[in-house]
Amino acid sequence: MIQISDELNAYRLQGVITFLALGTEQARAHVYAGPRPGFGEAPQGPLLASIVLTEPLGTVVDGVLEVAPTNEALILTTGEATWARIVNGNGALAWDCDASDLDGSGELRLPTTTLYAGGYTRILTGLLG
Repeated sequence: MIQISDELNAYRLQGVITFLALGTEQARAHVYAGPRPGFGEAPQGPLLASIVLTEPLGTVVDGVLEVAPTNEALILTTGEATWARIVNGNGALAWDCDASDLDGSGELRLPTTTLYAGGYTRILTGLLG
């Protein structure tokens, strides 16, 4: 197991923020229903919502990137949110993560994971360590 210094970790997480800011559009969290596929593989469930991430994406606090809360995004399809794919402004894959409500253990947390088409959702908090 590789161990890195706190200073290197802070630089690494700042690099994540820089990577997500690349592109002509803003970074997004695509929220899906269904099982999370292998990293970078095609989603098996429907896209429920595409949430625009704020700029800057968040702040590094105590060795963790805290994703800033977002504005509301239109829910495209009814379903149970289980995971999210984060992409930068060029659409390049950054990471996949679990989604949950505030009581769950997902890295991205929504007000609720039960989403209804035509409604709105947003990211309340998110963490990347």
